[in-house]
Amino acid sequence: MVGCLLIRSFALACELAEHRELAGLPSAVVDGGLVEAVSPEAEAQAVRTGQTAREALGLCPTVALLEARPARYQAIWEDILRAVEKVAFTFEPSAQGLVYVGLDELLTYNRSLDATMAALLRCAPPALEPRMGAAPTRFTALLAARQAAPGDTTVVVEKELSLFLAPQPVQAMPVSAEMLRRLHILGLQTLGDLRAMPRSALAAQFGPEGALAWELAQGNDCEPLRPQPRCLRLAERLSLETPLASRPALMVAWEQTLVRVTLQRAFRGLAAKQALLRAATERERQWSRMITFKEPLADVRQMWSSLRAVLDEAQFPGPLSELVLELRGLEPAVGQQLALPSARSALRARLQEGFRQLKARYGYCPVGRVVEVEPWNRVPERRLALIDFDP
Repeated sequence: MVGCLLIRSFALACELAEHRELAGLPSAVVDGGLVEAVSPEAEAQAVRTGQTAREALGLCPTVALLEARPARYQAIWEDILRAVEKVAFTFEPSAQGLVYVGLDELLTYNRSLDATMAALLRCAPPALEPRMGAAPTRFTALLAARQAAPGDTTVVVEKELSLFLAPQPVQAMPVSAEMLRRLHILGLQTLGDLRAMPRSALAAQFGPEGALAWELAQGNDCEPLRPQPRCLRLAERLSLETPLASRPALMVAWEQTLVRVTLQRAFRGLAAKQALLRAATERERQWSRMITFKEPLADVRQMWSSLRAVLDEAQFPGPLSELVLELRGLEPAVGQQLALPSARSALRARLQEGFRQLKARYGYCPVGRVVEVEPWNRVPERRLALIDFDP
């Protein structure tokens, strides 16, 4: 059995969870002037994703347009995935608001399928109205989740598979819009209509997509779950009583957060490949950046040097009240390759060799000191040096 945890229109669900007064009213999430997600009430007024905000207002003057907050949605989705990881062994996130779970292996220690699905439903906040479906195949599990009521589950067993799939619309299949248009012209509206067609005819007409559509209509979706690799992550959260807007104060707060996460006992003997920085304002406006190090780092000074370069140029959405720093890609720390000798060291070595040759040739070496005329970090290639000889 395959389970499907579904949150419809994830971006809109996150916004409506904070704006309960908009429940049942036409609403849409707008990102960059384009509609990203719409509510059923707005969809009934011909508002569609991909339209401009002006077009949406023209079709439905009462629609509530909400500004998209991608960082906020990603943070909520990662919290849900962490909760699913504590319940399930094998799971595959497909998109924000959609994750497939292997249920058979969970039934070995849970009392029933209902208890297992209830535990998975609790991984998502109830305000997001999650739904759960279970079926022998992942495609059927997705259809079952779509038919479930908010906060409820739908189970399709093997003997009910054909009866459940027959009335499903062809628009539910993961095929191209062009194929759906041609199916509409041919009068094929449901999966039952496709199942009545010969497989060879659909494959000849639509190619590989036609063969895939026939297999889905038959309930022969045998695509296995592709679980994401699990890796150790360490995070530290810093809540600020007074929101900070000063850049120097924020830099100190970020550095303290980095130090705290590296002092965790679980980080001993490890090195991090990536660092995720997240911040939030009092009004829940989110900011996030993912930083990948050139090599796994275990030294806090080296990590802070990379993070500071990004934070110096970061444009925060306002005074920050919460900072989150997460280290990812943790692996055992190994010896790191040392840097090649710097040009400064090479020049000093050449000077010492010259002095040695003078002493060998003339019997003495009036060595004084080397005076740097230009700072080494300003003139990396052409450097001037004065040698002060004391006879």
